[in-house]
Amino acid sequence: MYEYNFARFWNLVKIDFDFEEGDEVHTWRINASNKNSKMELVLYCKRDEMMLFNYEAPNGKKLHNRLWNGGNGWGEIKLYKKDGTLIDHVKMENAGCEYGEYDK
Repeated sequence: MYEYNFARFWNLVKIDFDFEEGDEVHTWRINASNKNSKMELVLYCKRDEMMLFNYEAPNGKKLHNRLWNGGNGWGEIKLYKKDGTLIDHVKMENAGCEYGEYDK
């Protein structure tokens, strides 16, 4: 019902993503919208509860840098109608957290 798949261009999907690597907490922010609704997601993960991987791909290449992974995230999702009317507000805990920069 509320889909933000950028491949479905006819739904006029727009997604803004931001990640902040903090000294104590890492923060993800995702704002997505389509022609009918918008969604705001904020997710936090404690740095000391995450693992920093030095991942090497099966082909022997190191394609990712700063690859963080954890499973104790918390945050919230707010879903709105396009006019700004709040549809739902969901709080989340024990969420999976992952971020990595891809080398081209």
